[in-house]
Amino acid sequence: MIYVEDIKDIFKEISVLINDNKDFLCQLDGSLGDGDIGITLSKGFTAINTTSLEYKEQDIGTLLLSYGMVMAEKAPSTMGTLLASAFLKTGKQFKGQDHLTLNGLVTFLDTMAQGIKERGKAELGDKTVLDSLIPAWETLKISAENNESFQQAFEKAYKSADEGMKNTINMKSRKGRAARYLDDSIGKQDPGATVGALFIKGILNYVTKNQTKLEISNTKG
Repeated sequence: MIYVEDIKDIFKEISVLINDNKDFLCQLDGSLGDGDIGITLSKGFTAINTTSLEYKEQDIGTLLLSYGMVMAEKAPSTMGTLLASAFLKTGKQFKGQDHLTLNGLVTFLDTMAQGIKERGKAELGDKTVLDSLIPAWETLKISAENNESFQQAFEKAYKSADEGMKNTINMKSRKGRAARYLDDSIGKQDPGATVGALFIKGILNYVTKNQTKLEISNTKG
């Protein structure tokens, strides 16, 4: 099971990865956007960590809602806004829940993707964060159906996210500022998809470090 404290620590792992890759993300974004995605998201996830320290309830939904509001305030960029929308939507989805099973995490990723779709009007194949997030969700769903452990499931989900991220190199950007580059965007890895892959890697890192602590549940929930 995944509880509020696990969610907090998962976001710490994601924050570490975003900070460690801040310059790389800015480099990718400089080829297709404003070049500040690493800086703004670093600020956003750092603020989320502060929110985690202040949050004392056991409601996962309320925690995620607070993450969404903080991200919207501290990272007022395109990617920050998309992630804020994703967290707000997941917050509403899980309001009142104090734990998540693997099936709950499947719903979590699906709800994140839906929030991003609604805000950004993008779909799979548009060369966005969805091109890493959706493959991860699809793979995680299969793992949950096969009653795999969190470790097995997120190893496979990250592999799919990483492949989806790399696939954006051969895609044409269709949304946001990157769409201005038209065919010139082909050959460049999408920074948003890279963020999506780092997000899944953060979850995997947490699961890997806490295999013995986590209760592996195959109950659909």
